[in-house]
Amino acid sequence: MNKILLFVKDFELGTKISSACIDSGYSIEFSDENTDPNLFKNNTLLVFVDLDEKVFSSVGLVSELKRRDLKVVGIMKKIKNQERSKLQSAGCDIIFPKASIIKNIPKLLNEFFPTNNI
Repeated sequence: MNKILLFVKDFELGTKISSACIDSGYSIEFSDENTDPNLFKNNTLLVFVDLDEKVFSSVGLVSELKRRDLKVVGIMKKIKNQERSKLQSAGCDIIFPKASIIKNIPKLLNEFFPTNNI
């Protein structure tokens, strides 16, 4: 089964994202700042990163994930243009406001991976 990584510490947000992804047929793995990128499985396709968390809001994390050919979806409470530009340059594919990420997950997954539909 294809896997999605979550770099999310907010329990409620993580639960909502994981439920939406599982409902779409993906498995979920929670990661943190101590996760070794060398342990990411080959079937990992996508990463959600809570960019409001200081430990995850680094350009280094985003670029490391992108270097591993993963799709990177950033999540922020309020998207600032300067931050968006910096993170997209580092490899963040798209940045969503937290208020709209849950309802957009099925569409987002379908756009990134149209052949993985259930």
